Amino acid sequence: MNTVEKRDFIHSHLHQVKDPVIDDIYTKMVALLNEAMIEESEEDVKNGNVTSHRSLKQEVLNWRSTK
Repeated sequence: MNTVEKRDFIHSHLHQVKDPVIDDIYTKMVALLNEAMIEESEEDVKNGNVTSHRSLKQEVLNWRSTK
């Protein structure tokens, strides 16, 4: 079964799963997604894909002036 088929199967049968299992799946997915974001952020830092404090501050100031 490929990834798309697995996603379709999970989606079509999710309504049959009881709350404790849903809670467990949810907790695991959130943890996995957070871990992926951390790894992506670390990779950005390694590659120099960062925003300087000065640039970020200027962007925030620009947002304020548009109100």
